[in-house]
Amino acid sequence: MLLRRKERKGPSIPTASLGDIAFLLIIFFMVTSIFSREKGLKIVLPPKGEQIKLKSENILTILVNPYGEVSIAGEKIVLRELRERVKVALEKNPELVVALKVSRNAPYKTMIDAFDELKAAKAERISLAPVKEE
Repeated sequence: MLLRRKERKGPSIPTASLGDIAFLLIIFFMVTSIFSREKGLKIVLPPKGEQIKLKSENILTILVNPYGEVSIAGEKIVLRELRERVKVALEKNPELVVALKVSRNAPYKTMIDAFDELKAAKAERISLAPVKEE
């Protein structure tokens, strides 16, 4: 008499709901993740093509050179002094426009710090421009 061995089936993992579980995990991580907010300068730009002529006495020029030094009207100052100087200038002339001219080789951090000081001084009309270098 010949006995047949029963073929044993190995344990199996049901994969019918694998797609559902993966989809739920993706949704879970998307909902619980924290997305970083956009960082950068908040600038309101005028409409394209609009140009306004200003009197030279209504413009305060601040220059940032390639070495990160800040100067107002040719006088070198420390960055900490910028806020106070701009506040005083704005009190004297409320129509003042601050022209922040930055060298292309200047440290980015210095430009951002100068811009932050202008914002802290409550300067609302700020013009950003590169320095014309040779």
